[in-house]
Amino acid sequence: MTRDMIDWTMQARVEAFLYEYAASLDEERFDDWITLFDAAGCTYEVLSRENRDLGLPAPIMGCYSYGMVCDRVAMLVKGVLTYRHNHLLRQVGNVRVRGDAGNAGAELSVRAGLVVYQSDEEGVSSLYMVARYEAQLTDIGGSFLIRRMAVAVDSFGIDTMLAVPL
Repeated sequence: MTRDMIDWTMQARVEAFLYEYAASLDEERFDDWITLFDAAGCTYEVLSRENRDLGLPAPIMGCYSYGMVCDRVAMLVKGVLTYRHNHLLRQVGNVRVRGDAGNAGAELSVRAGLVVYQSDEEGVSSLYMVARYEAQLTDIGGSFLIRRMAVAVDSFGIDTMLAVPL
């Protein structure tokens, strides 16, 4: 197998992983979403692109352990977090993968564009969010786990729907 074939195979695997990540959130399969994170240690944060570009570390929302990610979802499922319930559709594109692919335990650096559309109960759709995924994935025997997921948002008008993960 040539080096290009390996790269394209890894690219396709990462894209499929990100598509499943987005689909689990779109379909509100939050228990499935949690399993995509590394229980041994992970972070999930939403931050503004402007702050990220300026090196300002304060996120809009952050979870700094697997337990915090689980708690966030548990609060959402139990209805503790209140928000306007719209239907969301995430579209992931322009996926770029860097790292030492093909080795067990390999760390991959992944970037991808994210566009999120929302549709309200009356069926009116609009653009909700423009963002970028910046992830660190660990390749564990043919599947991936998220070590770090940073969602850098370009949209400044973030409303209460941020209760739902991006």
